[in-house]
Amino acid sequence: MKYSRKKMIFISIPIALMIATYILIFNVSKLPNPWSMILQYISYFFFLIGMFLGSRFNKSKVFFLSLILGLSQIILSYEIGFTHDTGFKSPELLHILSFILPINIFLFSILRERGILTFWGKIRFGFILLQITLIWWLIQPENSPAQSFMYYKLINWRHDQIIPIPQMSILSFFCTFLLLNIRMSLTPSLMNSSLIGVVLTVFNGFIWKDQFLALQISFAMAGLILVISVVETSYFMAYSDELTGIPARRALNESMLKLGGKYVIAMMDIDFFKKFNDQYGHNTGDEVLKMIASNLLKVKGGGKAFRYGGEEFTILFPNKTQREVIPYLEELRENISNERYIYRKKRKIDGKEKILSKGLSVTISVGVAEKSDRYRSSEEVLEAADRALYRAKKKGRNCLSK
Repeated sequence: MKYSRKKMIFISIPIALMIATYILIFNVSKLPNPWSMILQYISYFFFLIGMFLGSRFNKSKVFFLSLILGLSQIILSYEIGFTHDTGFKSPELLHILSFILPINIFLFSILRERGILTFWGKIRFGFILLQITLIWWLIQPENSPAQSFMYYKLINWRHDQIIPIPQMSILSFFCTFLLLNIRMSLTPSLMNSSLIGVVLTVFNGFIWKDQFLALQISFAMAGLILVISVVETSYFMAYSDELTGIPARRALNESMLKLGGKYVIAMMDIDFFKKFNDQYGHNTGDEVLKMIASNLLKVKGGGKAFRYGGEEFTILFPNKTQREVIPYLEELRENISNERYIYRKKRKIDGKEKILSKGLSVTISVGVAEKSDRYRSSEEVLEAADRALYRAKKKGRNCLSK
């Protein structure tokens, strides 16, 4: 259930922009002339913003995809002309682009973030330049045998009236869409869902290629999806803990400013975590932190969990009293102490390498404080909860103190 909700959140933005794309396309004739002029060029603005943000936040995927889509649209806009009866000067160019664009989207989606002006960045610039050279060579009249590959028919199907691009291009889009969905299923992220949205909007542009503004709107939405993905990913990195995935200290500070007249703050710490790390290694320690975070997300009573730092976590309970939340915190503490993490280590026994498994468990200590006449600000309540946490540790750990 949690995975499905998370995935739905990621894909909601591309879905919303796809709906907006169709609304604009079907109502484009009703728009006043100034809006039509804006729609002709706004996609370039989004691509430039995408390239700027990509370089600023070291998101080379967004930078290069914005560059590729921008160059493609410049070529397509020149080819299609500004009237419906002009048509494409070079249909081969359109069909080649419709084949290689989805391939580029997938290739750049799987490449690691290696910077833009680095050695690897220069290789990617070279790859784009190589493709431009190859496209120019392919559209020459004397290379018609090479062009025939684009028109190869996999099945005998008259699809031209529905999807006016060659079957090889349809196959390219379909395979890219399928692979990106598999990637999204394995590693759900806003960037992966955004790339699915980019593929769909670009495909939509080729379907509506005979309507100049429809093509521009589709590419504009693809650029906007990339821009939003950078902004949202940067926000996630700033406000979420990268290891555990729960909100981080900065998000806690902002949430504390929104607390009302009644609330409870709980501080918790993993008992003997330093010794645990020293004995089993930091990788195992990281897995335990993830396990603790997953339990904190299940806390009842409307609590919201944050990673305070290191092995410390915080839970805010808005509109609750200390008496109301203690049963929920005790249940959380017991659930964590009862959960087992399977530790595996390779060892040589009698000359043979074997994997030994061991069930590990950890406990937490909890300190609780609520807003009162004594603790009026959220900072004072947080400090009181922190003092209560240390009292819990002095009492023997694996307990709650208030």
